[in-house]
Amino acid sequence: MSKVWIPLFVAFICVLHISARWEDKPVNPSISILTIGNSFADNACTFLPQIAESVPGYNINITKANIGGCSLEKHADLIGKCQENPNLNPYFDKYCLEDLLTMRDYDFVTIQQVSSLSFKSESYEPYAQKLINFISKHAPGAETVIHQTWAYGPGSKRLENWDMTREDMQKGLSENYSNLASKYNLDILPSGSAFFRSFEKNSGIDLWNNDRYHANMYGCYLAGCVWFGKMSGESPRKIRFVPEGMESEDAKFLRKVAAKVLKGNRR
Repeated sequence: MSKVWIPLFVAFICVLHISARWEDKPVNPSISILTIGNSFADNACTFLPQIAESVPGYNINITKANIGGCSLEKHADLIGKCQENPNLNPYFDKYCLEDLLTMRDYDFVTIQQVSSLSFKSESYEPYAQKLINFISKHAPGAETVIHQTWAYGPGSKRLENWDMTREDMQKGLSENYSNLASKYNLDILPSGSAFFRSFEKNSGIDLWNNDRYHANMYGCYLAGCVWFGKMSGESPRKIRFVPEGMESEDAKFLRKVAAKVLKGNRR
């Protein structure tokens, strides 16, 4: 081979090698989730599709089995009631939980306790077990994940009425969700830990709505960053979506918090 052709041949081989590497690189699939929860799951999913789409290659499809103020006990009880009464359709007046579980193939199914009971250990069982078993039966290919909800914000009338601090509520719910995850070897979406860390680091970013328990725009964004990071395996720092009306520096701080919490919450 002449000296003129050697560099061209080497360059050609390099191009082939790079092309092969790109072809072998897996394309990130769509992530399909079903939420079995209440308004706190709605909060966490508020910006989730936009968050996912801002990271190249990702999108998230969300199906919801959420009922406002619904506890684990109520969701579990509705399973039996649907079996007793085929005409009962508690989810959107169209579906029973079995319908939603078998509607499509999910990557993740999330469950959570209603926030007002999240710190009460006796409120979780046997209802969580019934739900987890039902999910495993009707959506065997999905990973069940526990959504750790958050403690209420400063100035919460509920906390005052319960003679409880925000720290007390966080401690109780953290222990209960961790115990549940350990019992069934499930992973956690640590939204509550992210809320707590965020407020400890920067109390100037309020995460709660006027009722002091639902999430506002910042809280919804933070929870969405946590969910995306956990479900995709990507760092929330890669997220580029910023909700309208939110300062980019505040969004950057919340993404950083989500990344830190997820890093410390690895199984």
